[in-house]
Amino acid sequence: MELYQLRTFKMVAEEGHLTRAAKRLHASQPAVSAHIKNLEEELGISLFLRTPKGMILTADGRKLKAHADRALAVVSDMANEAKNLRNTLNGELRIGINAEPGSLRIPALFSIMKHQYPDLHLHLLQSMTGEVLNKLEEGLLDAGFMYGENSSARIFTIQLQQQPLVVAGPIAWKDRLIGARAVELGQFPWIMTPADCPFHTIATYFFAKHQLHPAQVAVIDQETIIHTMIKAGAGLALLLEEDALKDRKNLAVWKEEDLSLQLSIACLESRREEPMLQTLIAVLTGIWEEAGN
Repeated sequence: MELYQLRTFKMVAEEGHLTRAAKRLHASQPAVSAHIKNLEEELGISLFLRTPKGMILTADGRKLKAHADRALAVVSDMANEAKNLRNTLNGELRIGINAEPGSLRIPALFSIMKHQYPDLHLHLLQSMTGEVLNKLEEGLLDAGFMYGENSSARIFTIQLQQQPLVVAGPIAWKDRLIGARAVELGQFPWIMTPADCPFHTIATYFFAKHQLHPAQVAVIDQETIIHTMIKAGAGLALLLEEDALKDRKNLAVWKEEDLSLQLSIACLESRREEPMLQTLIAVLTGIWEEAGN
């Protein structure tokens, strides 16, 4: 049973005539007639008596119209409540971002929020995953993007995507890097992230798995700087596959092994029911679902 069938049922009952009901519904008469017929078949009863002068509710039809009226009223109330919620969302949301805005679909987020919630302003603050979690608990952020698993009961997370990773190096190393065995990657210098960064955890796991002991030439906590240092020939590093492939002219990519990292949006568990945060999470999950499709 569909809402449009209930709306058609209600309109025909009130007008007592298919043509007048069709006009008010901005639909064709055959379409209105089909809606009523399909609804009657689904319910297994006749809702109207068809007469030369129009449509007359049966006794069963009168009883069911009362239910249809209530159902449509509930839907109308829900739509009005949503409108009220949109209109009352205002203020600032401080969001920690742990990667480039494009990788996090921030432009799409801004576009939707500006259109649907013009009084709700987003303030983006660059933060590593560990910083995001700390700043959430300190009240310095309202929400934030994070990589890896959440181990804190005080933090609520919604997974957005399992993001593939690659080992990236300068394009000058392409012939040595492409097709290399994992064990051979230990012969290259590596650029690392701080110990509290999930990229560091994945890299450390990769080294242990293949018994690698590479020279670690730098520890950097900014993705753009890591990217620049790779291109400059400083060493290898883990990057998001999406970001690495965008710069294939300057980067050589090794992806002989499946490596990935979970991306989530996080907020305090105690604040997850706040309308602004619920709205943010709903919009973000919709954006990432659409991107995945």
